Amino acid sequence: MRDAASRVAGPDARHLLEVAGKTVNSVVYGILGTALAQGVLAGIGFLIAGVPGATLLGLATFFLSVVPVGPPLIWASATVWLYYQGAIGMAIFMGLWGLLVISLVDNFLRPIIISRGSHLPFILVFLGVLGGVLTFGFIGVFLGPTFLAVGYHVLSEWMRRAKAKGRKGHK
Repeated sequence: MRDAASRVAGPDARHLLEVAGKTVNSVVYGILGTALAQGVLAGIGFLIAGVPGATLLGLATFFLSVVPVGPPLIWASATVWLYYQGAIGMAIFMGLWGLLVISLVDNFLRPIIISRGSHLPFILVFLGVLGGVLTFGFIGVFLGPTFLAVGYHVLSEWMRRAKAKGRKGHK
């Protein structure tokens, strides 16, 4: 991989491979951190709503959080169950909790964790995750931010060198 990257990127290959590696690590931490947060928040919501097996459902939410539509499968099912049990108020609560807390945490927490680990702007990571998932599916969660990170660092390095070259030319 290093030899192939060296042929394409020249002396910057090692740095770009490090950027890609750090980004992939950050994405993994982002996925696991977000899954943990979603599982805990789902468990809390299930406990408040009085859903039996709240801890088990929270754990299931944790495991299904790595799949883009995983958590709604759990909390929406709990919402429907509450409705059919006659707990309409708790069903409304669970539906709102699922939409506004459990599902939205994925859209904000994951890019924050990834951007901190990869030293990229939040908006770039957010767009990378979103575009990657839309383009490549689940694997796009990794590919989108990685491609954007490498492109961002290549562009930044190119601009830095062009600026430095411009300064030398004016002296």
